Amino acid sequence: MDTVNEPIKIEQFLQFHKYQQVFHFLHFQFVRNEDGRLINKSEMVFRAGFLLDVWFFGINLFDILRSIHLGETSHQNLPVLSISVYFTIRGIMMFIKRHDIVDFLNVLDREFPKDLVSQRVLNVPQVFERYQKRHGYVGLYANYALPGFCFTPVVTYILTYEDGNAPILLDHQLLGGWLPYDLRQNHLVYPLVWLYDVYSMLVGVTFFTSFDTLFNTMQAQVIMHLDCFCRQLEALNAADSHHALDERQFYEHICGLIRRHQQLNLICDKFNDIFKLAILITDLVGATSICFHLYLITESQDPLMIVKYILPTLALVVFTFEICLRGSQLEEASSRLNEALYNQNWYMGSKMYRKLTLIWIKYAQCTRKLTAYGLVEVNMKHFSDIMQLAYRLFTFLKSRQ
Repeated sequence: MDTVNEPIKIEQFLQFHKYQQVFHFLHFQFVRNEDGRLINKSEMVFRAGFLLDVWFFGINLFDILRSIHLGETSHQNLPVLSISVYFTIRGIMMFIKRHDIVDFLNVLDREFPKDLVSQRVLNVPQVFERYQKRHGYVGLYANYALPGFCFTPVVTYILTYEDGNAPILLDHQLLGGWLPYDLRQNHLVYPLVWLYDVYSMLVGVTFFTSFDTLFNTMQAQVIMHLDCFCRQLEALNAADSHHALDERQFYEHICGLIRRHQQLNLICDKFNDIFKLAILITDLVGATSICFHLYLITESQDPLMIVKYILPTLALVVFTFEICLRGSQLEEASSRLNEALYNQNWYMGSKMYRKLTLIWIKYAQCTRKLTAYGLVEVNMKHFSDIMQLAYRLFTFLKSRQ
């Protein structure tokens, strides 16, 4: 990356996946206004997606209530319904926080170095290279997993088709659920129902991938600034406080670093404020969805259906793992600031420098973490807790057979 001759722009970190661009499911299209601020010009995608969600969940809620009232079996595919709720919650949270997201990206844009020299000091090329690799892996998975998930029920339907009077099973449907006029049992409109399911599925999945892109972009930027500040702290030499040529200028530099530390903590707090509600709500839903998918994988005898349910299960587990890993990385990057302060030779400095550093170390002990209103800390232990919860729910369902 040292051969790069042009500075990297922050917009290059905000590239959404190709399939989102092809189907025009871009919840955020960032452009700059006359003042140079980033603004979003694609809120209509949010509104169109929510209208479909209101319809989708409305008719399925009606089916659930009707089946309870009449004592009949509902038409719901619980794993698909649970993961749809999971995706939609993330979309709703993005919509609620859309102004905060844009404001925070403008804060990061002001912090982002604009020239090559400054970018190399902050290791921007290396951060961007890691971002591109991850973006490519996620896009590759989506390009193969989404078509596989969509066409598996169609292939099953074709292979097991008997006649026009045979029922259309849940295994033949992409999402399942209920539609008026018994459309899901009408073989003549099966292609149209499948297209409706594909569109509904894309609405949910793009909510998820947009959330994922924004979360990882912001987290990478925050970690980048924390690591750069850590290197500045490690470069401090307490002996300079004894024979500084200009003592006032020396302490102005130290006070500037303290203010920078406070500013970075505020940035971490803003980052946490944007995502904490989404994390809190989707944790239980994600564990429930993993449980339902595991149950169907163990109960299914059809290899195609097993593949169909393995794909979303892997996505849920991997992305849950990654969001917890990102939380651990943020916590570790913040704690390294305290270690950098404590491990320097502050005890060899002047009396004033020692007093100032001890107060600073005390402040640095308040490590910034990704939390959900203080109820959970998003780290690798939290990932273990989610997987244990999913397994407990799974064993409970198996025991009820």
